[in-house]
Amino acid sequence: MVTLSSTKVLQLLYASLLTFDFSAAASSTFGYGTAGVVSFVGRATIGTRGQSPSNVRRSTNAARSSIQKSYATDASDDVPMKDLIDLQTHTVRPSPSDVLSHLSKACDLLGIEAYDVYGDFTSIEDQSYLRKFETEVATCFGREDAVFCLSGGMAQSIALMIHAQSDTTTTTNDNDGTLAFACHPTSHLLMHENEAFSELLGMEAVIIDPDDMDAASTQQTKYDPEVFKSEGYCGMTPMRLHHAERLISALDGSKMSGDSFSTYPSNIPVTSTTVSTLIVELPHREIGGKLVPWKEVEEMSHLCRGRKIKFHCDGARIFEASAGYGHESIQQTAEPFDTIYISFYKGLGALSGAMLIGDKTFCADARVWLRRMGGNLYTVLPYAVSSWDGFRKNCITNYSDGSGSIQYDASVFEQRRQKLARVIDSLSADVDIASLVQFDPSIPETNMIHGYLRTSYDECMAAIKRVEQKTGIRVLNRVRSCVRDGIDSNNDNSSGNEQRFGCRFELTIGESNALIDDEYFELGWKEFAVELQH
Repeated sequence: MVTLSSTKVLQLLYASLLTFDFSAAASSTFGYGTAGVVSFVGRATIGTRGQSPSNVRRSTNAARSSIQKSYATDASDDVPMKDLIDLQTHTVRPSPSDVLSHLSKACDLLGIEAYDVYGDFTSIEDQSYLRKFETEVATCFGREDAVFCLSGGMAQSIALMIHAQSDTTTTTNDNDGTLAFACHPTSHLLMHENEAFSELLGMEAVIIDPDDMDAASTQQTKYDPEVFKSEGYCGMTPMRLHHAERLISALDGSKMSGDSFSTYPSNIPVTSTTVSTLIVELPHREIGGKLVPWKEVEEMSHLCRGRKIKFHCDGARIFEASAGYGHESIQQTAEPFDTIYISFYKGLGALSGAMLIGDKTFCADARVWLRRMGGNLYTVLPYAVSSWDGFRKNCITNYSDGSGSIQYDASVFEQRRQKLARVIDSLSADVDIASLVQFDPSIPETNMIHGYLRTSYDECMAAIKRVEQKTGIRVLNRVRSCVRDGIDSNNDNSSGNEQRFGCRFELTIGESNALIDDEYFELGWKEFAVELQH
């Protein structure tokens, strides 16, 4: 049998895609033709690293007609196809054939000449590109080892199982209680994984709900993730140190201030559980990219270590969080945690992929659990190459020049954070826009923010379409309906300013919309506010 190189296989896949009729497949499979397909230009045309603001502005104007080519997705809509300036889409997705072509080139740039096989568990760094990739990431984070995983859901489930079975985990009531972990109510494990922690791992979640804990009443509200999804989370705070302290007090059975914790989904008293892990998400995605104050993160770490509870970071967007904290190295952001999970497909733009980072013992156990969960495929080449390429491109100095210098560079995420701060400051200063939307938080803490609109979902979508037709600017393309009372953030002391939000959205600055001039955000949103006033 002839074994082809990884580069050659990707080239052949690329060639096969060029002959495939995607429009016909889309029509037969999804019921629409090319009018329903969204196409984007490749990443190579929109990189910003190393460019001055003036050069970025010129690049914006030059690429304005091709930054994102979006087409009407409603088959019943008579609006012709047109180029739109899409303010909300943060990451371009090139065509499948362009992606595979780029991965072939990335194999050459990264020096990948052989496949990984079943995770290359027994290989050393010099023998395996995958082990080299894992070692590189671990080194940047100041840790001994790292393990590549296909998804964040799998990665965090593995971390929970390892910590739950750790010899250092102690019970809080001198018996073997139900295995549990503690987290914020908006944790991805609660909101988007169909209770895998319970159904697959047999674990319970102790929910540290800031709204309940900071309220006058100490009676916990019954947790329902579907309520959060339908209403949104406007005004919710991130996990804070005093929340974690009150959990520890409850675990001790002392019931500080009358706190009473129980688990989700089985409603077991927390004193009958073994809480092995405290998970902190940096930043909290579902509440607009808010950050736990850094000093409190460090204090939480000390608190957990004193209780032999593992401190785990849900770092799906940890690079964005690091920029928000003003850290010069990602190692500084990772330091307080026992283990860290990171994602490669979000801010780094990979096809898919995640990594668990920790000490050698943890990672050795993670590789065992990766196999148990079916996650060590014969080869993960396309995903790992895409992830390594995204990591190098966004986080490492001088990646493309082949210098081989592995030095962390935070500038990409800091530029995105600054961009969003400027845009939100400008929009918030406009009276018409401010009367329409409440940003949460009012000042961005990272490159992400959430917005709550004082209009119905249907009115919002109609106004978006009219603004597109008038200006060629798509203000929003992903909006969710919600029903939640809101208070004007500019006048929190006045109960008379309560209004009902009809829909909400997330705005993240990424490599695509970072290139759009601030003036287009101002123009598009001003027209949007005018349309909704009519």
